[in-house]
Amino acid sequence: MNLNESKNCERTKLEQFLNKVQLPHWYKKIGIVILILSFITLLILKFINDVPLWFGIGLKHLMLIALLLISLSREKVEDEMIETLRSKSYALAFIIGVGYSLLQTIANYFVDLFLGRYDFSNDLGHIQVLLFMLLIQVGFFELLKRTR
Repeated sequence: MNLNESKNCERTKLEQFLNKVQLPHWYKKIGIVILILSFITLLILKFINDVPLWFGIGLKHLMLIALLLISLSREKVEDEMIETLRSKSYALAFIIGVGYSLLQTIANYFVDLFLGRYDFSNDLGHIQVLLFMLLIQVGFFELLKRTR
């Protein structure tokens, strides 16, 4: 087997794996419903005092799962253009997510310094960064789809 045949074989295996990862289109609707319901519930919980901490964390994880369902679901018409737009939106989400993580950490540091707090252990939670990145990916994917 020469080098080109090996590359094609690996590319084909990767494409088969990615096709198995993608969910049917109707998962997008389920993800949107779960996302909206969990977001509204989180907003309501902000005004209630006696709510266990685990409940809010569980709702954030549910939002993360909902965004993942939206992100991994197929479009009604799945062609090469959609695949290209999806990969571009993932790349943009990654780049913006890294920038957000760096800039937010620096901003938190300077705000803490300005307020006179010297406990600089505030780091971003993984849920916050992942939610941000998935929101960016879904948003840019929809924007790129509409402006193609």
